[in-house]
Amino acid sequence: MKLNRILASAAWGCAVFAASAHATVLMQPTSVPGGDYPALHQGQYAANITPANEMLGFDVGQRTATPAQITELVNKWAEQSDKAKIVEYARSYEGRPLHYLMISSAKNLANIDEIKANISKLSEPDALSSSQIDTLIDSTPGTAWMAYSIHGNESSGADASLALIYQLLASQDSEIESLLDDLVILVDPLMNPDGRARFTKRLQESRSAAPNFDTQSLLHSGSWPFGRTNHYYFDLNRDFYFAVNPESKGRIKAINEWFPQLMIDGHEMGALDTFLMGPPREPLNVNIPTSTRKWSKVFAGDHASAFDDKNWPYYTGEWFENLYPGYSNYAEYKGTVHILYEQARTAEDGVRLKNGNVRSYKESVDHQYISSLANLKTLQQHSKAMYRDFVSNRLAHIDPDGKYGERSFVILPTDNTARLHKLLDILDLQGIDYYATTEELKVRKAKNHLGQVRDATIPKGAIVIPNRQYDAPLLATIMEFDAELNDAVLLEERQKTLRNGSSIMYDTTAWNVSMMFGLPALEVPEHLDDDLTTYQRPSEAGVQPRDNAIAYVVDGASDASVAFAARLLEQGVKVRVLAKPGVFNDTRFNRGSVVVNNYDNTLESGELSTLLDKVAKEVGVSAIAIDQGLGKGDLPDIGGENFKLLKAPKIAFISQNGIAPGDIGSMWHMLDTELGIRHSHLSQEMLSYSDLRGYNVIIVPSRWYGELSKSHISALDKWVAQGGTLIVNGNSAAQLATAEDFSKVALLKQSFDKADEYDLALMREWQAKQQRIANADLINAHKVSAQLSFPWDKSDDVKPLNKEQLERWHDWSAAFMPSGAIVAGRTDQKHWLSYGVNQQLPVLAGDVPLFMAKQGVDAVVRYGVLQENSKAEQRMIGWATIPQGQDLYVRMSGLLWPEAAQRMSNAAYLTREKKGNGQVIMFANMPNFRGATKGTARLLLNAIVYGPGLGTDAVIQL
Repeated sequence: MKLNRILASAAWGCAVFAASAHATVLMQPTSVPGGDYPALHQGQYAANITPANEMLGFDVGQRTATPAQITELVNKWAEQSDKAKIVEYARSYEGRPLHYLMISSAKNLANIDEIKANISKLSEPDALSSSQIDTLIDSTPGTAWMAYSIHGNESSGADASLALIYQLLASQDSEIESLLDDLVILVDPLMNPDGRARFTKRLQESRSAAPNFDTQSLLHSGSWPFGRTNHYYFDLNRDFYFAVNPESKGRIKAINEWFPQLMIDGHEMGALDTFLMGPPREPLNVNIPTSTRKWSKVFAGDHASAFDDKNWPYYTGEWFENLYPGYSNYAEYKGTVHILYEQARTAEDGVRLKNGNVRSYKESVDHQYISSLANLKTLQQHSKAMYRDFVSNRLAHIDPDGKYGERSFVILPTDNTARLHKLLDILDLQGIDYYATTEELKVRKAKNHLGQVRDATIPKGAIVIPNRQYDAPLLATIMEFDAELNDAVLLEERQKTLRNGSSIMYDTTAWNVSMMFGLPALEVPEHLDDDLTTYQRPSEAGVQPRDNAIAYVVDGASDASVAFAARLLEQGVKVRVLAKPGVFNDTRFNRGSVVVNNYDNTLESGELSTLLDKVAKEVGVSAIAIDQGLGKGDLPDIGGENFKLLKAPKIAFISQNGIAPGDIGSMWHMLDTELGIRHSHLSQEMLSYSDLRGYNVIIVPSRWYGELSKSHISALDKWVAQGGTLIVNGNSAAQLATAEDFSKVALLKQSFDKADEYDLALMREWQAKQQRIANADLINAHKVSAQLSFPWDKSDDVKPLNKEQLERWHDWSAAFMPSGAIVAGRTDQKHWLSYGVNQQLPVLAGDVPLFMAKQGVDAVVRYGVLQENSKAEQRMIGWATIPQGQDLYVRMSGLLWPEAAQRMSNAAYLTREKKGNGQVIMFANMPNFRGATKGTARLLLNAIVYGPGLGTDAVIQL
């Protein structure tokens, strides 16, 4: 992955040292790297535009500007120039502004609303005549979105944006004036201000008196958690359609208002590299319009010529592919030509290259600056032809006979409205239309998440998303169940895997939003437009009162119910959770429903109701008052064992060096933005010296590098035994599974000497779920039978592999593990960890640990879903028996080699085991990956909030 490569060899910039009157001032370097590098700005410049160096105190590219300096400078320039208007489109988590500058001629800016309206008309051309289209194209300037440094430690892009803005606003060159007459240039100079602030502060702390060209030094390498990510450690360049973060939401909305013809994205890569530019290589997403690929080559030719003129090294393609749609290149699916810049990272001190030369920071900035100007000139030349392709593509997207003419996506009805609405928020942000069914619909050849194609009945209340709409390529990309990979790509990937274990895939190969969200869906091969209406979101958050209420219930299907419970527990309210479905006052409630009982609480009824109403509205749930506690039939009664009393979670994360920032960040974000409850971050270096008695939930995220020490494991072992709930993810869980006497969970390869025991545990789970009793015909027999069937009985054709064969099978198959495929998980619907989760759960999987669970360990989620097939014989897949009459489905979406599918089959994804008075809960991956895997994230929410009450025996005594 690029991220690992970058962080291993990165060269980072450096900010200016600020010294107070009482501080020791560092000696000035004996020489300034790049001091003889030519000035970036040449020619005549308007006197009314303040040069950057007068405000920064240094030339652009000499040092790294901080977010505050960039913000001050662009606001100043917008005030000084009639060629610029500034628009703030978002605020970061830390309160820093994100903005873009509209830069064009004064005449264009005076008519900017009309220009924007014309572009909007061109984006919906079906209502226009040919002559109207021609007139609009001829009268509308081209548009470019110039975006820089979405990774905060990739600094040269944002500094290059300052050079570009000053050149466009102040230069009196006729070429620049012509450029502004023909284009509206939207410059987004600071895409990740929080990450850049963290980066520049660390550079201040790492800089020495003399220049340092060593890429291994802290000045160049940085330190945990680095500046790449935002406040919550999200990689914002993976967030362009999940849109979890405010930076992304604001930026996507702004870009979508403009339909820019060109979008550039300024990045950095390893320090000893050169410069990468578009176009990308295969695999390319098949939904990227053909014309976009055509224009990418045109831009690349001019771009390369500009670098040839400077005698600068560069390359295209190589490691850069465009399959995953969550990058900034998402705009390509809306008709934009996207160009990635990857400049070799250079700290302010400079980097010594393999040829012995020192590349200065100013040179790195210049590369991005010249690239920007070259791309704008190409756009100026071809803008009108690009508009014509844009219009032609948009018309093709709504053509009934076109590529997207006969397909619809359906989200089946769900009680989990909180999660459904988050999915619909994504569609709203991207301008995608959807509807609700008003009647049942009969459809043919509908495909489900397991790839099964069947005739189906779509219930009333389902969400229908016709693919036939203007933004069909983007819609198809995020909703279709599989991304198409051609045979040549598959062959090359297979060859690389076998040769050296490498991959041509840069990111995940699966990202379908309905699967990521754990919401059942269908692909239907027809355009659905009958019996549909606009979907209306319910607005019933708050308490639904009832006279003489004895309790209030929030349905457990909704993810927001967990937040409701968590916030009340933190405020001292006694809360229960319903262990099985119940019916009260003729309202059915799902298992996992949250119950607040008047009897448990000391608040007056009116005060309690007021508090519940406030919290319910905060989290967006309906709390239904009930006045009867007797369940119908054998359904639970309000005083019975199925109303489990919860304990308030007291939460700590293990953090700092070695922990994967993306894992801890996504969980931290979830606790802050969804649960809204307090928690602590503990340094893993100090874990064995920390007093852990104040916590009843400790979370150990997956590790980026290194391992927990023996003393850390010992401290956690003692704490769990006293009654703690330990939640462990990814390779951290793998380490604890191999630690001596810590866990009963084993890793797959370590289990082959006891494969029959694990297979027997699997059969026990299987039979416990069956509606037919084994050996039922012998139950009433008085004579003992010698003809019993046992789970370990195999048919004559089934021969289990021995240990040596299993090890050989394992080692071969391990090489083919995916780097981001969605696989089918089956959940234990009797377990409290699976509240709010369907029996069939999509799981995003990579090269993750495969857990083996037998008696004493709850396998809450296993890989693979069993489906009836009367013709299927009993057989073995690896170590596990597949029962007669059953098929095992594993792959849902993405590249999953059949060897990997076999290896993963029946292994556990989520385990829970008792340990002393406490419990250990292990996830095989990052359950809240990028804040987008909502299905597995619900498992994590349950573990955090419900774990102290449902899985432990004792309260830790303070």
